[in-house]
Amino acid sequence: MKFVGNRTWSEFETNPQKAWVRARALDANMRVGLSPHPRGVWRMTHAQMNAFDLERQRDQAAKLNSPAQAD
Repeated sequence: MKFVGNRTWSEFETNPQKAWVRARALDANMRVGLSPHPRGVWRMTHAQMNAFDLERQRDQAAKLNSPAQAD
């Protein structure tokens, strides 16, 4: 990592209002690729639920990393 200038830099926002705005923007970006969660009550084992969540996360990552999104 290279620092330029004499200002102390932090990746964490210390101003609560600015942190809230930044978090909302990041959440909105993540929602773009998220497939809708099916409604209703499910009966699954823990392993099945983890596999289901993993598949949704893979779909989301594929949408976010697709070349069409880079434009």
